[in-house]
Amino acid sequence: MAGWLDAEQRVERAHKLYDKGRLAEAAAELRAAIEINPHNAAWHFNLALTLEAMDDYPRAVDSYRRALALDGEDIETLNCLGVNLTRTGAFAEALQQFERAEQIDPTYEPSYCNRIVTYCEMGDHEQAEVMFYLARLFKARCPVCLFNIGGSFFARGQLDRAVDCWQAVLADDPRYPQAHASIAEAFWAQGDTQRAMDHFQQELRLDSNDPDTLQDIAELAMERGEHALSEEMFRRALVAIPEDAAVHFGLGELAVRRERWDEAEGHFRDALKADPAYPGAHAQLARLLLRRGRVRRAVKHLVTELHRCGDDTDILQQLGELFIEASQMRSANRVLRRLVKLAPDNAQAQHNLAVSFFMLDRVDDGIRHCRRALKLQPDYPLALYNLALAHARRGQIGRARRYVSRALLAAPHNEHILRLARSLGGGSIWVRLSGRLNRPGPQRNMPA
Repeated sequence: MAGWLDAEQRVERAHKLYDKGRLAEAAAELRAAIEINPHNAAWHFNLALTLEAMDDYPRAVDSYRRALALDGEDIETLNCLGVNLTRTGAFAEALQQFERAEQIDPTYEPSYCNRIVTYCEMGDHEQAEVMFYLARLFKARCPVCLFNIGGSFFARGQLDRAVDCWQAVLADDPRYPQAHASIAEAFWAQGDTQRAMDHFQQELRLDSNDPDTLQDIAELAMERGEHALSEEMFRRALVAIPEDAAVHFGLGELAVRRERWDEAEGHFRDALKADPAYPGAHAQLARLLLRRGRVRRAVKHLVTELHRCGDDTDILQQLGELFIEASQMRSANRVLRRLVKLAPDNAQAQHNLAVSFFMLDRVDDGIRHCRRALKLQPDYPLALYNLALAHARRGQIGRARRYVSRALLAAPHNEHILRLARSLGGGSIWVRLSGRLNRPGPQRNMPA
């Protein structure tokens, strides 16, 4: 009897701790109560809610399952389980839980409302809209539904419709979480950075310590060149989440833009301490080490990044360029060939692959990929320059002159192109261009 009383008291303490935001302590009290009496479905449900508030979605799923094992007809538990399964990427099973809730009570609006997000995550936006309209049959005006379908429109690139939905959310609930931030993201995607900043600031007024909003403002401010504001926001985010790798990485990027190289290196290292697999951190460290001529250490970071980056095309592009900069042409070539398989319509990737082939003396392959780059971007000055150079080295002066003329139209003041154009103007062109001391290499990152 004393044990059961102790369990009830622990649950009561857990409720008070939860209300105070002391979630880990609340979860511990609930676990202790459940150990005494594991047959109370409500306690498992409350533990799941607590874990969900801690963003521990996999454990929340486990607790919701235990609650359902004790009360399989509870539609609120089914709905919450579906929501958390969606968060963990188990979309098919999430739909099953929502459908079970619908079978128990066809008028239960959340079972339709939350399926909008699940279908959106699956890329099935037609079904997301079907769920939106079904939900409206049972609740004419639901801010959650409007917010969720706005996310579907945003994912489809229908930014104006997304903004309309989120504005309607705010009309119903001016304090709806992340509505202003979502509108800001849409304006940012449209290039309207001022209106984006205005809405991020409005979101911040609703929750001055929200780390996501602080980071968004910091990144937008960095893009706008407002470095002092960017640093302030990153620093505030760091107070809220001191071990967050993304914040340290953002501070590192900001330090690079401000040419504070030692500071940047420190932040990228802090990012890796927080998350040893954080995407891009090893590549950024490699870039800084190459600036200092520490090639061997830089290559180690590049290899580590390569093993961890998977099919991230942005990082593969960085790695290809950095391997070229480190004169690791075979590695560069392998990375860039992988990249163009993933992104064959990326003109810069095609061109950089061409550069690696030129540096490996595989001129035919280099010419072929330069031409592919030009099919994608006909006025690409670097590709035009390198094609002119390659044909000049082969003594095909007419072709070289045609490409250098096109390069001059694209970048009329570029000193490299002008120098090559003067060399192609007459005289013993091939001798001058093929001499080891005077031979310019293929250009990867020539300034316009």
